[in-house]
Amino acid sequence: MPTDIKTVPTDLALLTPDGEPTTLSAVLDHRLTVVQLVRYFGCLPCQEWLTTLSDAAPHLGEHDIAVTAIGGSADYQAQWLRDERGITMPLYLDPGQKFRDAVGAAKPLGIRMLNPKGAAAYARSLRHGFRPQKITRDTVQAPGVVILDRYGNVCWQHIGTRIGDYPDLDVVEKAALQLSMMT
Repeated sequence: MPTDIKTVPTDLALLTPDGEPTTLSAVLDHRLTVVQLVRYFGCLPCQEWLTTLSDAAPHLGEHDIAVTAIGGSADYQAQWLRDERGITMPLYLDPGQKFRDAVGAAKPLGIRMLNPKGAAAYARSLRHGFRPQKITRDTVQAPGVVILDRYGNVCWQHIGTRIGDYPDLDVVEKAALQLSMMT
């Protein structure tokens, strides 16, 4: 869904899973960047969508579109995804949730965590071979996907309303490809 224009400060501080500091400007090195907002890196539906997005990276890269994921915590889970599950796309941590604040995704899920579709998303991820990781303080965060240009402008976004509420990857790819033709 299109958004009102929001801009994420490009000097926003991020950390790699290994604790190395970086900034959003270093991440935005392509025409567009698709950013998955994970609730936390151990969330089953987040892991599944992250795997799907990582698999789409080569195709999107052909169009100067990068992919990445940002979570609030659980560096050890991001390391596990990279080292044990073979996730090749960059993963970043934003412990202060400043990225979420900037894109309007800071509101916790609250009671919406009890939505039965969220439980169904977890069950589906279990059937697909994903296994739970330790729950972190960020479990209340909404999932989401944001497409940014290289200046930090939000070009498109989907903020979930329940656990596992990610758009179909086809929808995100179509939006990113259309946007890349306009920029």
